[in-house]
Amino acid sequence: MFNIIKTFIILLLMFFSVNVSFTDVNSDLKNRKQELNKLHTDISNKKAEKNKLVKEEKKVKQELQRIQKSIDKNEKELKSLKDKISETEKKLQFASDVYNESDMSKQKYAQKLNNKYLSYTKMKLVSYFDYPIEYKIKYEDIENNSRKYNVAKDTNITAQSDINKYTTAKKEYENLKNKQQNLMEKNKKLQKDKNALLKTTAGKRVKAEHDIKELNNSEKALKALVDKLMKASQNQNKTTKPASTNTRKNNLPWPVNGKIVLNYGKNKHPDLDTNVISNGIKIKAQDYSTIKSVEDGTVVFVGEFRSYGKMIIVDHKGIFFSVYGQLDKISVKEDQKIVRQQEVAKVGKGDESILYFEIRQYNVPENPLLWLKEKK
Repeated sequence: MFNIIKTFIILLLMFFSVNVSFTDVNSDLKNRKQELNKLHTDISNKKAEKNKLVKEEKKVKQELQRIQKSIDKNEKELKSLKDKISETEKKLQFASDVYNESDMSKQKYAQKLNNKYLSYTKMKLVSYFDYPIEYKIKYEDIENNSRKYNVAKDTNITAQSDINKYTTAKKEYENLKNKQQNLMEKNKKLQKDKNALLKTTAGKRVKAEHDIKELNNSEKALKALVDKLMKASQNQNKTTKPASTNTRKNNLPWPVNGKIVLNYGKNKHPDLDTNVISNGIKIKAQDYSTIKSVEDGTVVFVGEFRSYGKMIIVDHKGIFFSVYGQLDKISVKEDQKIVRQQEVAKVGKGDESILYFEIRQYNVPENPLLWLKEKK
């Protein structure tokens, strides 16, 4: 009897043990299933967040591209209007010179006519038959001066009309130029606002990729521009044989005093795991430092130029070109002859006190440090 009771108790304990074991397993499986569902939900949310971020980045990138296209169009329009204003000023100056010259001629012949007419009137008091030849000469002289006076008068009237026409045209071009400049400022502000949205890590990546693409496009555009300038320089200096450039290597003065913050050639991009090629160097200078030309030459370009900002290009007698970018104030004009160490511009303040500097020989960018004097 005791053995039966003992067996029953053992079986009862085994039953409860197995039941408890099954309960624990079911609970653990339930917890793991909940964790797995939560993980799937998190992954799904992350994917949705990523897709949303990608769309937002793409939208910002497209907007930046649209703004840049608008800025490029502004630059072209401003360059065209600048050329038109320059051409109109030349025509206006020519018309003014013609007006002044014809006005002087008109006054001169008017005075002559007055004198001749008085003399002729006096002669009429004397009998024509006493001095027929002198009488005829004076009459023809009056006719000749009268014709010259009328020519000068007509020229003067035409010149005045041209002055009025070119003055009006200049005002219209100036108004269009102001509108383009205002539009440029709005686009620049809009560009700045959009860039402010790209302060996140993902945004910095998008902006960096955009900047690299824009930099590459700017470099191509700069090469095309220098090609055009170089051909023009060669046409003007067909009879001049370029001097050896070796004497200029390590012999040019620095365009501005400061520290190099971007080297020529390969540079590590701060936001991307990639290298960026620079055709020039960047020099960090003190606020509002003066930028000077490294050699005698002719200023062949002045103006805004894509990612280079305000830029100057100097043709050094067809031997090489120097490029000064990211300027603040420019103190020279196109076609202006300049000398070595002459002030051409100034840098800005703070983060804007950086000069971008290039040397191009036969339109091939060279390391400026091979041309500039070594710092002691």
